[in-house]
Amino acid sequence: MKLRPYTELLKSKKNIILQGAPGTGKTYTTAALAVGICNESFTDFDEHAKLMEEYERLQASGRISFCTFHQSLDYEDFVEGLKPQLESGHISYRIEPGIFKSICREATLAYQEAASEERRAPSYVLIIDEINRGNISKIFGELITLLEADKRSGGGEHSLHVKLPYSKEDFSVPSNLYIIGTMNTTDRSTGSIDYAVRRRFAFVTLEPRAAALREYYAQPSRAIPTEVQDAALALFEQINGTTEGSESFIAKHKAMDFDLEDLKVGHSYFMAESLEALQMKMRYEVIPLLQEYIKDGILRQLPDDEQYFACWREAKPFTPQPTDSQQG
Repeated sequence: MKLRPYTELLKSKKNIILQGAPGTGKTYTTAALAVGICNESFTDFDEHAKLMEEYERLQASGRISFCTFHQSLDYEDFVEGLKPQLESGHISYRIEPGIFKSICREATLAYQEAASEERRAPSYVLIIDEINRGNISKIFGELITLLEADKRSGGGEHSLHVKLPYSKEDFSVPSNLYIIGTMNTTDRSTGSIDYAVRRRFAFVTLEPRAAALREYYAQPSRAIPTEVQDAALALFEQINGTTEGSESFIAKHKAMDFDLEDLKVGHSYFMAESLEALQMKMRYEVIPLLQEYIKDGILRQLPDDEQYFACWREAKPFTPQPTDSQQG
C-alpha cells in the first residue's frame, strides 16, 4: 500500500477523496490514513487486526469521527440546526451541533490547549463515506471556503471565520482537522461534484490490483492453499484483464461512455481463505454486481455471458471453445 504519499498529500491539502470502483480498498485505506495521521508512531499497517484496533481506540477517544452522506442529509444535520424537544408536554426547539461542528470544536480546543503548553496539537480526522451521494454544497453551506488549508485557523495564511446562522457563534475550521472522503466511481445514480467543491479536495484513485491479491495470499499466517490463490488470480485476470486492450470480460462488455477502470471488480472480491469461500464470493457478490451493470447498461449483454457465470460460480475461469475458423 502506497500510504506515505497519500499521508503527505493529506497533510498538505487537509482534504482528500479516495475514489475507485467497489472492492478497491477504499475503506481499509481510509482507516490506515486516519490512523497514520492521528498516531504517527503506529507502524503495523499490514496487520489488519492491529490497525482496526487502533482505529477503534482513536474513534472512541473522539479523534476520529465517521459519517455517511446521503440525499436527505443537509446543513442542519451536518453543521448545526434547530431540533425539537418535548418539555412538560410542550414542544420547544434548541440548537444542536452536527458532527462537523462537534469535531471542529474538539479539534480547536485541543489546538488551543497544545498552544498554551507550547507543544504540537493532536490531529483529528473526519471520514465522510460516499461523499458524492450528498449535495456537498448544500451540506457544507458557507463553510466550504473554510476547508481550504490557508483558510484554516491555527496556521492558515488567510484564516477566516464566519458567523453561524443559528447559534450566531464565530466559527472556523482548525488546521489540525483532516477530512477523508470516499467515492464510488461506478455509481452513476449520484450527481457529480462541482468545481467549487472539487478544487478544495485532492483526489486519489484506487485501482484493482493483482499485486494486492498476491500480497494477501502470500501472508504466511493465512496458510491458504495454492489452488485458491491460482483460482482467484485467474478469475481476476479473466474479469479485469491487465491492460485496456486485453480481451477481459470487462473490456469486451464495457459501454462506450464508461472508463474501463471504473468498471473493474476490486481485488477484495477475490480474497478468500478457501475454495468454498471464493465460490460464495463469485456467486453472491461478483456475478450479481456484473449482472447489475448489464441491467443498467453499464456493461453490454453478450450471448456467452451465462457460460462465463456458470464457470465462475465454481470458481473456475471460462475457456471459450474455438470457432470453426480458428480450428481450421
